[in-house]
Amino acid sequence: MNKKLFIVLFLSLIARIAYLFTVKDLWWDAAVYLSMSKYFLSAGHLGLWEPIRPLLWPFLLSYAYLLHIPATLWGEILSTLFSLGCIYLTYKIAEKLFDKKVAFLSSFLLSFTWIFFFFNARLYTEIPAVFFALAAYYYFLKDKPLETGICAALAFLTKFPEGLIIIIFALFWIKSFKKLFFLSVGFIALLIPYLTFNYFAYGSPIATLFFAQEFLKYAGIWIFKQPWYYYPLEIIKQNFLYLFAIPGFYIAWRKRRYELALIILASLLYFSSMAHKEIRFAILFLPFLAILAALGYRQLFKDKIIFIIIILIIGVVHLQFDAGASNSYFTYFEGKNISGEILAANPLTAYYAEKEITMMYYPWFNASQGEYWLMYIKEKQPDYVSLDTCEGGFICPLDENACEEKRLQIISYLDINYTKVFENGWSKCQYFIYKSEASNTLTSS
Repeated sequence: MNKKLFIVLFLSLIARIAYLFTVKDLWWDAAVYLSMSKYFLSAGHLGLWEPIRPLLWPFLLSYAYLLHIPATLWGEILSTLFSLGCIYLTYKIAEKLFDKKVAFLSSFLLSFTWIFFFFNARLYTEIPAVFFALAAYYYFLKDKPLETGICAALAFLTKFPEGLIIIIFALFWIKSFKKLFFLSVGFIALLIPYLTFNYFAYGSPIATLFFAQEFLKYAGIWIFKQPWYYYPLEIIKQNFLYLFAIPGFYIAWRKRRYELALIILASLLYFSSMAHKEIRFAILFLPFLAILAALGYRQLFKDKIIFIIIILIIGVVHLQFDAGASNSYFTYFEGKNISGEILAANPLTAYYAEKEITMMYYPWFNASQGEYWLMYIKEKQPDYVSLDTCEGGFICPLDENACEEKRLQIISYLDINYTKVFENGWSKCQYFIYKSEASNTLTSS
């Protein structure tokens, strides 16, 4: 390993370890993946299951329970390793495509871009997914189609939109039957177990993929809907040095690095075309963009010290820490034995509860779901109902009055027929846990 690459990786590791020691709240998607990992190993007795989620990340997280270490700690270790792997591969790819100076600048820019740094501690899928995508591109550049296909499949099984890269690689190898064949073999071989599982579990090998698309169209869309130019603008807000990706794109095209340009272009077009937009999705193409930004900068300026200083200053400006406030609503069932059913509107309940929960929030809350859950509560009489008006699982789309009526009917029914055992919150952000008057299922463990 050369000196510059070692410096980038060493500084990246130290910065990430230091940040991991700060107090962090567990976010929604992380709670889902951790709960799914519990579901894996308990054969459905603990946690929860969301069919739309890719399975590789929760599968990797499940090793925490086999190794008997805290799940969040194991997730942070994995995420940090994947993060460092992304930085390493960004360097190696840029070095192979251009030179060591572009490699050093691009890997440094990626490492300390705030969204990439911040989500290292969030246990989301973007960083492991883009690691596998970078590995696929690395093997593509080394002209190894089987390895390219395998890594592309791993990227897809971690985050479905990463399937775009296999299409791009196939286009560039379409004239070579041998390369296309081994690329397909590597990709399909890893997909077969997943598709087989889907067939037996849901009756269709690909139904969950289409449902995942529907989920992004409707779930909380009033919160995440953004204009088409959202990603270019937000990435520049992360660091204005990404503006140099514009001349970098031109230079890469002139140097016939068409596949690099197309990976970024296809990703931008795909994510920009979707109404549901979040800045974390940009992580899936950020390393490739960092390479172009470093390339464009090197073409116009030679002083790399200024480039590094700007990265560090902007990184510090973006730096933020969690307040560390815990909510006993989420941890209410922790350390308690519950034999009855828990109906919950938030996946964090599943992470802390020592049993499987029924997901009230899935796939999204609207008028028809409100009617369904009202009838469900009346007929099934779950022992506990845990819901809130803050986190998204029990919030109606804007201006959908019928949904709001059903939501209020559920609360009214629970107020009359259940005992409220927990209440917390402020203004429109309220947390409630109801216990069936007939339930005697909760005892301290």
